[in-house]
Amino acid sequence: MAKLVSLRITFIIVLLSLLITSGCADKIVSECDCDPIINVGNFTTFSDIQKNVFDINCTTSGCHGTEFTQANLVLVEGQSYTNLYDVQSFLYPGSKRVVPGDSENSLLIKVLKGDGVPQMPPTGKIDNALIDSVAAWIDRGALPE
Repeated sequence: MAKLVSLRITFIIVLLSLLITSGCADKIVSECDCDPIINVGNFTTFSDIQKNVFDINCTTSGCHGTEFTQANLVLVEGQSYTNLYDVQSFLYPGSKRVVPGDSENSLLIKVLKGDGVPQMPPTGKIDNALIDSVAAWIDRGALPE
């Protein structure tokens, strides 16, 4: 008889556990602090990068415009491409600003991410989706258009 009572109690516990967990299935919340999935094709032409990254974050701050140029780098439209593409860095000798086809070794990406160098812009990190777009442009060969 004691064995039958023990079996019934075990059955009831298992049944209650199943009912409780199945009732909460729609209330499970993820605590993932992940970056959203992005479409790296959004700004992958140089003119889009100029307009959405450099013009907004770099030239208007007075750092890389034509009057006050930091690191000997002008990023205004019409000059930025020739100042970036396969050009040695003024501040980091041995590093190229943009290595065509190789975003991981391009100083531009390291600076935007703050990867081993001071992060730019100094006013705050730009959106990861924009950085990924710049990296995709570089990995595709950093073409002028």
